[in-house]
Amino acid sequence: MNGNMIKTNSIDYEKLFVELPGLYLILSTDLTILDVSEKLTKAAGIKRSDMIGKNLFVVFPENPEDVIADGQSNLKYSLNYVLTHKTPHTMAVQRYDVKNQDGVFEERYWCPINKPVLDEYGEVLYIIHRVEEVTDFVQLSEVSEKNVQQKNKLESQIEHMKIEIIKRTKELEKLNAQLDEKVIQRTLHLEEANKTIRKNVVALTYQKKQLEDFCNIISHNLRAPLVNISMLVEMVAENTTNEENIIFLDKLDKAAKNLNETFNELVESIQITQDTEIPHEEIELESFTNSIIDSLQGEINKTQAIIELDFNKVPKLCYPVNYMRSILQNLISNALKYSSPDRRPIIKISSQLKKESIILSVSDNGLGLDLEKHSENLFKIRKVFHNHPTAKGFGLFITKSQVTALGGKIWVESQPDVGSTFYVELIKQ
Repeated sequence: MNGNMIKTNSIDYEKLFVELPGLYLILSTDLTILDVSEKLTKAAGIKRSDMIGKNLFVVFPENPEDVIADGQSNLKYSLNYVLTHKTPHTMAVQRYDVKNQDGVFEERYWCPINKPVLDEYGEVLYIIHRVEEVTDFVQLSEVSEKNVQQKNKLESQIEHMKIEIIKRTKELEKLNAQLDEKVIQRTLHLEEANKTIRKNVVALTYQKKQLEDFCNIISHNLRAPLVNISMLVEMVAENTTNEENIIFLDKLDKAAKNLNETFNELVESIQITQDTEIPHEEIELESFTNSIIDSLQGEINKTQAIIELDFNKVPKLCYPVNYMRSILQNLISNALKYSSPDRRPIIKISSQLKKESIILSVSDNGLGLDLEKHSENLFKIRKVFHNHPTAKGFGLFITKSQVTALGGKIWVESQPDVGSTFYVELIKQ
């Protein structure tokens, strides 16, 4: 190889960077200073060894005496812009004071530009921070009439800075135009979304009114005939001696009562979905639950059930009293009703806090549920999953209606012949 030719791989790029005739920093993505040009250390009056490995804003803190200083916040914005958009960002002239050798902040002005260095996947490896100090230019502009000699000395630099300012102003105008276009597009999208929402609100309001009217008509027009049917069946049964007719009337009486119960249950569930503004009251969970347990004492004594309460994490909550009584009574009575004949029932009732909600749980060691088989029908009306003489398939349906009517959720974890845990998540009031 010709001795006069320079081998590319023999260039000391680190030395070359340090000696660059400009003010440069290389930053990591967490804004740690990785390297700095010698000219910048001289401009800042800080040793190179006191800069490398330290955070940019530790090396260059903001002047605490300047109450309107915004240089640091503007620089942070620019650096975050580069990290987020992976494109260069040019800043306007910034005031960013620097400590002198005596530790006193001096007024300094800079023209910064930040540019990312990307890896082969387009991710940011480093940020090159380049600045030009324009303190003299700014100060000269302010006192140009008072110091003609200094103005003449810096004429060439002023001309250069004019070009830079024009160039960067155009870049800023281009960015602003792009931002304006995005704002216009977002505004149009929001307007379309608002139109759709208003249209849906009108439709839903109309549908809700239709449903309420329909429910009121059904409730008013069917209740009296159903009661009359039950009364007529009872009257005919009292005045009938034919044994075969008595059997049929007994079946008819049961069917009429069942129809009445179903009707009342349906009306109750519809009222729940409509009545979402019922008053909330503070409920002390332990005493409230104990009162429900007292009402179930007959079944508890019969099964010898053990009931454990743990409301230490959330001792109180705010909820409609009637809803809470119905929810807990349904879940506890189900745990008693579907206890296993092979073991003594153990029912655990507890509360816990989850961000903006409260979770109540009722756990048992009873018959359990086959969720793979029944999960789709678990909270539907008239669905039963165990043979029990009092099972009507309405308790879980009404419980879910009461929970979801006020924005809550209910779900279950269960295994056959192991037990079940029902969870009720309520929005914290």
